[in-house]
Amino acid sequence: MAERYPRQVYLLRARDLPPETIAVTFAKTSRSPASFREIAAELSEEQSAKFHEKYVVGYGHASVAEHAVLHLAFENVSRLAIETIESNRLASYTEKSTRYQKWEPDGFYIPEEIRGSAFENLYSKTCTNLFAAYQASLGPVRAVVQSRVPRKEEETEARWDGRIR
Repeated sequence: MAERYPRQVYLLRARDLPPETIAVTFAKTSRSPASFREIAAELSEEQSAKFHEKYVVGYGHASVAEHAVLHLAFENVSRLAIETIESNRLASYTEKSTRYQKWEPDGFYIPEEIRGSAFENLYSKTCTNLFAAYQASLGPVRAVVQSRVPRKEEETEARWDGRIR
């Protein structure tokens, strides 16, 4: 598992990426399954400037602009680690969105302390069962939400689907 999902923590320097590109990469991170490096690699300064103009200036999404500071990206660390990191309110955070991402049933990390121990199988089965329960709940929960949140008259099907998710 560790080889498939290697942890990554890296410093993002303005020498390597312009601040607008860094900010836009963070904005796209929540909605894309690609890694931070992949998202940043596909952006140009021109694309980033257009995105920034549209969403930060045009729509007022200030959270995108907050990323024009010290930048660190963490990938493939536990939910517990992310919650601990994000509880430090001295910084701004963007994480993969559980609304826009599709999580793989085996997309969990087995800690070194458990790997190879008598608990590894129980740990893996528990994580797999939790992912399966989550996946099985999506359809019924979606049906309830759809019945309680009708599509607005001017709303496209795609926009309503995004709101429901």
